[in-house]
Amino acid sequence: MKGILISIIFFVFALSNYLIVNNQEQKEPLAKLWNIENDEIPKYLNIEKNLSNVDEILKPLLDDDNFGGTYIDVLQNTIFINTLNFTKAEQVKNLTQISQYINLLNFSSALNSTARLNYGFQEIKTFAKFYVPTSLTVYIDAKVNNIVIALCDEDRNETQTASFINRAEIYNPNFNYYICDKADNNTSSLNNIKLESREIYEEILAGDGLNYRLSNNKPKICSAGFWAQIATFSYIATAGHCYVKGAYYLSPWNSTRFSKIIIGQMLTHYLNIMDFGLVFINYKNVTPVPSIRNTDSIQYQELPIEDHIVVSSNGAHLCISAFQSHVKCGYVKALSGFTDALNGDGLFENIFIVSINSLGGDSGAPVFSYKQDLLHTSLNGIVSSGYDYDINGDINNAITEVMPIDFIIRVTGIKVVTAN
Repeated sequence: MKGILISIIFFVFALSNYLIVNNQEQKEPLAKLWNIENDEIPKYLNIEKNLSNVDEILKPLLDDDNFGGTYIDVLQNTIFINTLNFTKAEQVKNLTQISQYINLLNFSSALNSTARLNYGFQEIKTFAKFYVPTSLTVYIDAKVNNIVIALCDEDRNETQTASFINRAEIYNPNFNYYICDKADNNTSSLNNIKLESREIYEEILAGDGLNYRLSNNKPKICSAGFWAQIATFSYIATAGHCYVKGAYYLSPWNSTRFSKIIIGQMLTHYLNIMDFGLVFINYKNVTPVPSIRNTDSIQYQELPIEDHIVVSSNGAHLCISAFQSHVKCGYVKALSGFTDALNGDGLFENIFIVSINSLGGDSGAPVFSYKQDLLHTSLNGIVSSGYDYDINGDINNAITEVMPIDFIIRVTGIKVVTAN
């Protein structure tokens, strides 16, 4: 009897653990990020939208000498304001346009003003252009109230990089060193690839794989960003560093082989002012869809792209859909930053930073945000590159560099095809 009772208890315990794990697996990526249930997502999206709206009202009221930036925290329903002068903070609280939102504001003590951070940021950019360090990404992180410089650990003693670090140190930035594998440029190989003639995938969604071969016939893969048009011609947008002269083929999620579904060639690509390319859809057997792939989800397998918007608040959520990572979400760490250009000459000066660990093969993937629920999304940019594990083996400091959609459109004149 005692043995039967123990067995029953063990069974119940095992079943409980199974249900917990299974329930966790069914959670949407945004629910995992916020550690909430799926049905709570609309509530928190509404909170985030309200905070972002108030943040937009608030920021013009904060002068650069007495404040040091803002960031939102959805779970706390709070906007944090880095504050150096609390007398000025009281004056802001009493302004007519902000007084009704006082319960959402937290004026927190800070060391660095916006003016000081911006000055140091520009000086560090000048140093980067002069010394041309081997690799770096620089941004202002509002949450830590400081300039952050991300570098590959294996390059820190390289002559130009060491000289840059030495000059930049006078502004007391945070240096984050990562274990890098720059040779792959955030692209990924598919091992032991063979052509699979029986695979037929006709639709291509944002987040699907784009496989191709390098000049040495080595297979590589990036991710489809979104459906773009110039006049009447259709293209698949992706990262410019994924460029090859040959053809690109469609690789849906979980592919282990090349399909023979040919898309076309990359006719336009940028590697100087931004990391961006356009693959011309030259074959009728490939049909682009203005939606983001999310087929790990039971209920929301396609996420329609309704519009494209500019990211406006530090701390807001952003997600990617990519060949390797599938859909995962993180937070906006910086609204602007710069990184070394992929042609080795100059900088990408129009990027923003998200706390997502993008993987090899995720390059070019769409960066998007949910609107009022999981059926409505906005396109914000595409994945360029990123840093994953730092020198302590910690993935929590991972960042992804994003090419903003508004900058892409301004430079190229393309039209983003939406579901509306």
